[in-house]
Amino acid sequence: MQLSFILPRQLATQPDAALAKWIHETGFNAVDTEAEWTAESIDILHNAGIGLGPLRVRASLAEFDEATCNTAVVDACVALDAAKSLGIATVWTLTRNFRNDRSQRENFAAALTSLPQVVDHAEQLGIRIGIENCPYSGQNPVCTPESWDALFRAIPSSNLGICFDPSHCIWQRIDIARVIREYGDRFVHLHAKDTEIIGDSLFRFGVEGPQLGTTDPEEGWSKHGWWRHRLPGLGAVDWNAFVTAMVDRAYVVSLTIEHEDPVWSGTPERIKRGLERSRTYLSSLIP
Repeated sequence: MQLSFILPRQLATQPDAALAKWIHETGFNAVDTEAEWTAESIDILHNAGIGLGPLRVRASLAEFDEATCNTAVVDACVALDAAKSLGIATVWTLTRNFRNDRSQRENFAAALTSLPQVVDHAEQLGIRIGIENCPYSGQNPVCTPESWDALFRAIPSSNLGICFDPSHCIWQRIDIARVIREYGDRFVHLHAKDTEIIGDSLFRFGVEGPQLGTTDPEEGWSKHGWWRHRLPGLGAVDWNAFVTAMVDRAYVVSLTIEHEDPVWSGTPERIKRGLERSRTYLSSLIP
């Protein structure tokens, strides 16, 4: 199982030689790819012996506005072409409505108008697409077993699957073990991120979070009141059970650390230490 990570914007928007050296020395064998990376940056990574992990497709694929929808489809297909040219067989995305101005039901209907075209293009290229299960404050309608069932009924392509991040199951109260049992065969990519439940805040605010007051961002990340994302091993996910379940299923694709931990944020040095800690922790669980 390849261990990768998503490059935080606080470290760089384009990999350079110094960053590649740190990635290599830290022990990562890959970093997830961004479509806007230059050929020079990709060469730097390759020369440092660092592989390219799954590519992120940034496109607003749950829009009702026809012009925005068409642009999103074109952007997604261009990203798929880029992945193909780089030899990347897996991409991941969210079916977001960037404006967040519709209900989840409406966003889902909109996604079904754009995704078939993108999936058709992926099939032609031999690329698999994983939809991440992050609700994204209501922008992404494909994030639960209910929505997965509806999506796969509407688009039964084997090239369409799930980019599974167990952290989102913690605060949504979705059973991770059952998700693996029932939907593990649709996983095309995995994100390693954790979620910490803050008991006192859950008592005070309930699952809806603060209703009368406001919460300021925490080190740049949204503050939800009773939960927050953490690096693997610092929250409620049972990573030993999770990794073991993936190994038992003979899952051999990448496991990508997604750093959204406010405790280990603030400075580039702190972010790097958090990533180093996570790589060491997860590596100890992977046979």
